[in-house]
Amino acid sequence: MSKLIDLSVLVENSPSEPMNVTIERLDHKRGARHFCRQAAWNNKLPLTKRIAQFFRYMKGSRKIKPSDFPDQEFLTMDVVTLPTHMGTHVDAPIHYGSNCEGKPAKSIDEIPLEWFYSPGVRLDLRFKGPGELITVADIQHALKEANHVIQPYDIVLLWTGTDRLWGKREYFTHAPGMSREATQWLADQGIKVMGIDSYGFDRPFGVMLEEFWRTQNPEVLWPAHFYGREREYIQIERLTNLDQLPPSGFHVACFPLRVKGLDASWVRAVGIVNE
Repeated sequence: MSKLIDLSVLVENSPSEPMNVTIERLDHKRGARHFCRQAAWNNKLPLTKRIAQFFRYMKGSRKIKPSDFPDQEFLTMDVVTLPTHMGTHVDAPIHYGSNCEGKPAKSIDEIPLEWFYSPGVRLDLRFKGPGELITVADIQHALKEANHVIQPYDIVLLWTGTDRLWGKREYFTHAPGMSREATQWLADQGIKVMGIDSYGFDRPFGVMLEEFWRTQNPEVLWPAHFYGREREYIQIERLTNLDQLPPSGFHVACFPLRVKGLDASWVRAVGIVNE
């Protein structure tokens, strides 16, 4: 028997998110009226057929009314406007740059499905403070503590504890982030999917910008993301509930939506623990 651990934050407008989701609902009552109008006047038909359809409707044949539905209610329809990088999501290589490994970078629908279901390892990095870089030594130390020998295609989950700040403004600004070197080291081990329980895989925007303005060193800007131009790999951002996972011995499912050309996709990431 398996226990399912929800690793995804709720998609909602929150102080933790600088972007917003908007939802417009065609409710049950309006939906009934809308459907009946559409049935009377199908804009996809040629004009002559639309006119004939309308006259048949006015004469009472081929007519449907809201009262023909139970409680005069039809089915709802939600239209959602949602940035691809809001909520728990996976980044595709095209997010990092136009090219990856010397070839056009792949969009989310072009990534092998097998990458998104694999054994997982949770690395305890809660000793890293806000604004600090996660180093190769940090990753190796956490692996030793987890008593895990990393295998190609493992899904590596970085547990920083930042998800405790979800719902607060500090979630966006108070977190460590991956260094280029640590990201490269994981990729060198054959890791294709790596995730973190904070707003982004790199350090918070403000931390990187302040360091750039102070040093004028462009290498401090999004080093983990930009490494994705050199090596094809996937990030999961805004995970949660990593404290409910064991260090290893579980699987992760994080399948993206198959939307053509997207630079990222929302996922319902799940940890699957055998009991």
